[in-house]
Amino acid sequence: MFYKCFLLVMSQLASKRKARVIIHGETVFFTATEKPNHFTLYTKVYSGEGYLPKEIRSCVSSSGLLRWEQTGAYLKLDPLTYSVYLFQEAQMEEGKYIPFKNLLSDFSSVATEWREILCDFAEKECSLISFN
Repeated sequence: MFYKCFLLVMSQLASKRKARVIIHGETVFFTATEKPNHFTLYTKVYSGEGYLPKEIRSCVSSSGLLRWEQTGAYLKLDPLTYSVYLFQEAQMEEGKYIPFKNLLSDFSSVATEWREILCDFAEKECSLISFN
C-alpha cells in the first residue's frame, strides 16, 4: 500500500508541487515548500462542523495553533469551520522509498492518536452538557 502511495505522491509532486493520498481512510496532503526536498504534510484530525469544544478552544493560541511540542508536528485550527489539522514539516529525498514510508507511517499514527484525543474532548463536553 505505501509503495503505491509513494509512486502517486512522487508523480504528483513532480508535476504540481502538491499531492494527496488516502491512508487508512484519511486524506494526507503534501505541499512542496521553497526549500528543495522540503514538504509540508497535513491532514484533518477533528471536524468541528462550526463548533469547537471548550477544552480544545482553550488550547488554541491567538495564531490558531495548538502546539504541545517544541519541534515536529503541530495542530492548527481552521477558524471558519473549527476543524483541526495536523501539520508536519519534513525533508524527503526524491525517489527514496523507505524514508517516505517511515515518514508517512509515523505521521499517520500521530494523526490517528490526535483524532482519538480530540474526539474524547468533544465526547466529554457533550456528555457534560447532556448530564446537566
